[in-house]
Amino acid sequence: MAASLLAAGCSGGESRREEAPKGWAVCNEFLGVESVNALDEQMGEGVLRIENQLVSVDDTGRWMASMARSWEPGSTAHWSNRNKPCVIALEGTRQEFVSEVGWSVSSFADLKSGREPRGWRSVGGDVFTYEEADGRVLVAAFPCEVPDAGEQQEAGLPMEVRVSGRAIPGFKDHLRGTLASALARTMSGALGCVNAPLIPEEL
Repeated sequence: MAASLLAAGCSGGESRREEAPKGWAVCNEFLGVESVNALDEQMGEGVLRIENQLVSVDDTGRWMASMARSWEPGSTAHWSNRNKPCVIALEGTRQEFVSEVGWSVSSFADLKSGREPRGWRSVGGDVFTYEEADGRVLVAAFPCEVPDAGEQQEAGLPMEVRVSGRAIPGFKDHLRGTLASALARTMSGALGCVNAPLIPEEL
């Protein structure tokens, strides 16, 4: 509760965030308090609602790591197993922030080649990104060697994170890069990536 109150935006001396301390704590855990505060400040006036499931970083990391350990080259079962760790909506409007994590359909070779229709591009370190919806969606992927996974897992199964900001002013220019980076770094830590991928502070 204390962390939720510390992170809450205020209007007229009162929090404009709905009373969902566990939900806000999960968003803070995945994205960082500063990033969540910046998102709060950029969204319009009104009540902010939490719409994500209450799945912790540790639980998400264990689930994703388990999938990676069971993955075999050519398998596609992992593609639909994704989690949306933090979803925030502004009540009564179209404004909505959605984050998503999952294993990529692209191999590390696909990321580096840039030949896919998605148009992956290097943004520094070990990270590749592409945009959707005129920049309102940013997808980032990086290689992650999961402990005790198969020897081809790191090259064949990059970790992918996605952030989207529907109708949020300035999302493309001021928020998406830091939010995507924060989410990627959180997942790298949660998965215990043996290769210690280098993830820039802004993507």
